[in-house]
Amino acid sequence: MKMENTTKHEGLTRSERRKASTRARIVEAAERLMRDRGVEEVTIQDITEAADVGHGTFYLHFKTKGEVLRPLIEHLSDQVHVRVDQAAHGATDPALRNALGLRILLRAIAEDPLWSWYARSETSFSELVSEMGTPPADDMRNGLKSGRFEVADLPATVSFINGALVGMIALLDAGARADETADMTAELVLRVLGVSAEEARQIARQPLETH
Repeated sequence: MKMENTTKHEGLTRSERRKASTRARIVEAAERLMRDRGVEEVTIQDITEAADVGHGTFYLHFKTKGEVLRPLIEHLSDQVHVRVDQAAHGATDPALRNALGLRILLRAIAEDPLWSWYARSETSFSELVSEMGTPPADDMRNGLKSGRFEVADLPATVSFINGALVGMIALLDAGARADETADMTAELVLRVLGVSAEEARQIARQPLETH
């Protein structure tokens, strides 16, 4: 997965370009190894050898092995944004977009072992969707601001939803069907956010077309 391009480095000094190139080489080596062997089987030593850098250089860019996945997760998050926009067909209803975001994101997590590992091991689901700016977080905020969603206790609601999503990821890991699990999750989250049961089911079960 190539994420670097020449225009991104325009205006940088030679030292900054060298640093960016080294960082990209580490990320590319880590992704190649982790997709080939599995995340748990890859060590920092494996990554540094494959990228032809020293341990000190690695730690200049990343604190942990898992942190190397962050640029990849950010790239995948950008893809989720595009897919949600495609599936929404111009609709701005926060409930619809929130459901689409959850359905697409959970499917993506189920399909990609690197994203699945990151979601389970390196951060909470709420941090994942908030820090990456993924659609569920954006549209939840929009829905609360516009009054589309109504909750009595926002911190408690967010905590409850976060726990439920982590549980759903565990179900996916245990072999649950990704499509059904993602759609059910979207329906339940909408109900927690104050959408009626009938409407939540209708929104969460709409045909999902992103291409």
